Amino acid sequence: RIQALADEIEKEIQGGLGPRPLLSVPHIISDEASCYYHAYVLAEMCVHQTRAFVMERDGFIVDNPKVGPTLTKAYWEHGNARPFLDLVHELTGKELSGAAWVAELSQSVEDRLANEKKDY
Repeated sequence: RIQALADEIEKEIQGGLGPRPLLSVPHIISDEASCYYHAYVLAEMCVHQTRAFVMERDGFIVDNPKVGPTLTKAYWEHGNARPFLDLVHELTGKELSGAAWVAELSQSVEDRLANEKKDY
């Protein structure tokens, strides 16, 4: 049923079935190997959760001298040696979730602009 639903949505959005799944993008080196959007969604969730953590901890992000060292120690210095979800949890103290992203998406345009101006 899931495959049929995916095909139905693909036909509705694209007008027919494509050569690769709808929710994929071609790999930068080889177009027959695709990178699926779920990885991008998880990364986007992590960005919003990390931003919320820094804002809660420090009150600001722009020109914050703690941001670089925090990201380096928490995420970058591990490379691929540690599970992604563990890194997010260890930095933010929370399991990865879409809560911070949803909170931003739930704001009206006016509130979002006002908050952005205030924060930056």
